[in-house]
Order: sequence, then C-alpha cells, then structure tokens
Amino acid sequence: MYTRLYIIYPDIGLHALMPIMRFTHLLFLSILSVSALTACSSEEPVKEQSQASPRYVKLATVSNIPDYDEFTFPAVVSAVKTVDLSFEVSGRLIQTDLVTGSDISKGKLLATIDRKPFERRVDESKTRLEQAKRELDRIEKMFAQKLVAQSSLDSAKTSYELAVIDLKNAEQDLSYTQLYAPFDAKVSQRLVENNSFVAAGTPIARLQDVSKIYFNINVPERLLTANIGRGIKQASATLATNRSQWYPVNYVEHSTQPDPVSQTYEVVFAMEPREELPLTPGARAVVKVSLQGSLYPEGLVVPVRSLVGNADAGFSVWVYNEASNSVTKQTVEVKHIEDELAIIESNGQSNLTLGQKVVAAGATQMRANMKVLPYQGEK
Repeated sequence: MYTRLYIIYPDIGLHALMPIMRFTHLLFLSILSVSALTACSSEEPVKEQSQASPRYVKLATVSNIPDYDEFTFPAVVSAVKTVDLSFEVSGRLIQTDLVTGSDISKGKLLATIDRKPFERRVDESKTRLEQAKRELDRIEKMFAQKLVAQSSLDSAKTSYELAVIDLKNAEQDLSYTQLYAPFDAKVSQRLVENNSFVAAGTPIARLQDVSKIYFNINVPERLLTANIGRGIKQASATLATNRSQWYPVNYVEHSTQPDPVSQTYEVVFAMEPREELPLTPGARAVVKVSLQGSLYPEGLVVPVRSLVGNADAGFSVWVYNEASNSVTKQTVEVKHIEDELAIIESNGQSNLTLGQKVVAAGATQMRANMKVLPYQGEK
C-alpha cells in the first residue's frame, strides 16, 4: 500500500500526474528496504554479543580422599535400662510416692503394702521357734539320761530347724512389703493407684535408668559388611532439631543379628547426661560416626553434580581454565559414589590433578571452550 500524492497545477492535466505517482511509489519502497536492513544489522551485533557473554558457574576444587569416612544416622534416645517395679508378695497398696516424670534417688521408699498380716506371721513364727527350742532342750536332757531314743532327738532337732527357716521366710516376706528405688532413675509410668490390691509380680510402676544417655542407631547390612575391620575414629551426637552443637559419645555395643524386616544392625552409643542438652528417652537425635582409614586410599574427590554422562557411556567433568576463563571436557574414571561425593581414579584416563577447579553446578549446560566466570556468591 502506498499513498498517492496529487500535485495539481493549473496548466497541467491528469495525464501529467502519472510520472509523479510512480516516483512516489519507488521512493516509499526504498525507505522500507533501508529500514529493514538497518533493523537486521542492529540485531546481529546484539545476538553475537549475548553469545559471547560469559556465564557464571559454581566451581569445586578437586581434593584428596580424607583419611576417614564419615556417616550420619538418625538415632533414638533410650535409657540404660527400663525396669518394671513390682512386689514379691500380695497385699493392699497403702502408700505410694510415684510421680510420673519425677527423678528419684537410689534407696528411696516408693511404695508399701499393708504390713500387719506379715508382722503377725513373723510373731507366729517366733513363737513356734521358741516352742521348738524348748522341746529340743527337753529331749536333749532326756536323751543324756537315756530316757528317749535317738529318733526322738532327731525329730526334735528337725522341728527346731524348720521353725528357724519358717521365721526367716516370714521376715523376708515382711521386708518385701516395701519397695525401694534400685538405682537413680526417672519414673516413666505409674501403673497402679493407691489402695489397690496388687498380686505378687504385678508391675506397679516403670523406672528408667538415666545415669547415662543411650543413642540407638540402625546401620544397613551393606554398610556394616563393607566396613568390617575398621575402627571408630570418633563419634558425636546432637538433637535432631538443633545441629549447631555436637557432643562426643562412646561406643557401647552392637547386635550381631540383623532385623528380619529392615536388615539393619542396631548399634548403641552412650554419653554422660548434660544439663545443656535436655534429652529424655524416646527423643529424636542424630549420631555422626567417623571410621578410621578409607576403602579407597588412592584417588581424588569431586562433587557428584560435577559428573556428566552415565556408567555405560562413561563419565566426564568440565575443567575450568583460569587463564582463559573457559572450560574443557575431561574424561574421568569413577571408582565409587558415596552420598554427594564421587571418588575418581587418580591415574589412568582420569588426568585430573589435585587443586583443579571443576564445574559443580550446571555441568550439563557446558560446551567446549565456553566462557565462564566463577560465581562468588553474595557478600
């Protein structure tokens, strides 16, 4: 489409306007062509300039394999032992000092059942013992005078000995009417209320020995098997909700049979109670264990995210050249992958050297000789 320009001269007719119209058309097309060429020429430098702009990448340093392996496990806090407290005789509960959640000292009186029936039995046993003693003295005198047979003397001695045993049993049953704390503990649960009749062996309370804090972790069978013979260099634990402060713990024991369902082995660590670390049995915690030595004494370590490729086609990394601010692709041989780290063969086709920088994020977007700049992060 174009605009017709009519220039009317008084002395010129309509036929004289045709050359002017053709000239106007050509002029308009020329302006459009120049505009299009100008637009194209202005876009090409912008595109070339954007392609040449370096990309910021996160780098990681190729490092040696540490002289120990570190593993982190979720843990559950437990008591040294949990004991169900119960009477060894039956009777009515007449006194308790069992407050759930309270701390108790060793030897404290916790509960008592009615002692009167047991006291009467002790008195009865004492009376029978005195009677048996008098009878024995009488028979001995008669035997000395040869007035009774040896069998009578033996029967009197047996009756006396049985009376002694009966008194000891009665006194022991009387002592069983009171329960004392067997160790420094925490009352986990009260199971029977006061004035209840309790039978012998019926638990009345549950006590937890918290003289130490136990941390129970479950180690997978494959991990335990792969690290047989390696000692524990150090171990520490902390709360699962706050990992700012770690506390040293000591190995206690581990199970030798795996759980039939999870195929894990239970390992127990212990720590002395700390006022600044309020832990109660059942709390969630984290245990960090460092094993001495390494399964791969020779090799280098790079982040797993720096690897490009797969196990079938092989792996590579993008090595950063600080002089040219560019990256080059380097084939590597992966020996093992553990969590976020990959162990690289230090010789052979893996020509990586200690201290080199590799692209640790966005490696799949790199290409040969691509210009990059290290990402320093916010300051």
